[in-house]
Amino acid sequence: MAVIASAIATLLHEGVGHGLVAFLRGAVPMELTSNHLSSLREDKWVEAGGTLVNLAAGLVALVASLRSGGHTNGRYFLWLLAALNLLPGAGYFLFSGILGVGDWNAVISGLPNQALLRVGMTLLGAVLYFAAVKVLILAVWPYCKTRGEYNTVGRLPYYAACLFSCAAGMLDPMGWKLMVISTIPAAFGGSSGLMWADSLRAPVVTLEEALSVARAPVWWVVAAIVGGAYIAILGPGVKLTY
Repeated sequence: MAVIASAIATLLHEGVGHGLVAFLRGAVPMELTSNHLSSLREDKWVEAGGTLVNLAAGLVALVASLRSGGHTNGRYFLWLLAALNLLPGAGYFLFSGILGVGDWNAVISGLPNQALLRVGMTLLGAVLYFAAVKVLILAVWPYCKTRGEYNTVGRLPYYAACLFSCAAGMLDPMGWKLMVISTIPAAFGGSSGLMWADSLRAPVVTLEEALSVARAPVWWVVAAIVGGAYIAILGPGVKLTY
């Protein structure tokens, strides 16, 4: 589930948020990989599109998860999809605000009061990230019959998604430089809230309903197909135009 959700979240960011917006804006997308989209000309809406699409998709997935009733596997997958969209989306404001690089640094490039904009962006990212983590842990807690079960529910998919992203990123034509400055920070930093989300819950919680994820080999098969195709195709990238 983590592999599939991670692939969808990245495709939404790069393919829809950057690629489709670039096409609609006339920026002419040139190359799409799991790490970046190259376009013929710079456009601030293209730069902003990836994060905005992730945040929108994350909210939709979270609401769908909370309304999915007794479909425990589907509900949990939607929660994962929400987490892997909302956390990197909110985290990008922090990333660009603190380090002065990335999509949102490009968005504010050329505007006056750069220092003030970066401080505001950092504060916005911190508030959004904390709020996202808080909402996500409340939504997934029915799957945690004990505090220790969060290791499987939240931390295990975090590691799986991070390693999957890095496996694809190793094939990026822009090489190890992009791997170090983009792929690894985005993978391990963007969703790092999953590592400490359980700290926002009280140690003793009375669950109104206890949910669990049933073992279903179909998820493994789909993950192998989707993950393999993702790494093989988007890892080295797709030329969109010449």
